[in-house]
Amino acid sequence: MLATCLFMACSSDDDIFVTPVVGEVNVLLIQSDNGKTSTGTMYKSGEMYNPPHGYLGGVIRYNDGNELTVYHMNFGANIKGSDVFNILNISLESNQPMSFNNLKAGDTFDSSQFHATAAYTPTWTEAIMRVATVLSGKVTVVGTRNVGDKSYMTLRLTDLRFDAIDHTCIYAVNGTIEYEIYE
Repeated sequence: MLATCLFMACSSDDDIFVTPVVGEVNVLLIQSDNGKTSTGTMYKSGEMYNPPHGYLGGVIRYNDGNELTVYHMNFGANIKGSDVFNILNISLESNQPMSFNNLKAGDTFDSSQFHATAAYTPTWTEAIMRVATVLSGKVTVVGTRNVGDKSYMTLRLTDLRFDAIDHTCIYAVNGTIEYEIYE
């Protein structure tokens, strides 16, 4: 049985963000610095949008006329039920090919080591998504597991802070997400 306890940590009146120490998997707590709170859940297999997934990719970039391949390890999730963000993407980059097998439980990355975006569109059909880029926060590998021929990796998101789409506040995103790994 999964414990669904959340512990609130406040160091001052200016720091009102809730930091889950243990929480329900695939549920995000999104709280603003002005007191607005939203929760979002991840889609499951068979629902309208893909469940959280991890995948590898690469792009060719040019730097001073030289071709450079940049490899990506991406974690994408569509969020339902939140009026703040609909999509959350996290990406690690390297100049060497990457593998999910290189990540181990306890590996922690701060926002200077990954790129993350959160997006919101009220209708899901707008031509232009409104996207915010992570300001600070941490991502920690909780662990991995295999079920049949599928692999999963669980990440804990700690105080991923994003500017609101309308720039009226800062949101902190906290939670634990299990990603199906597409290799």
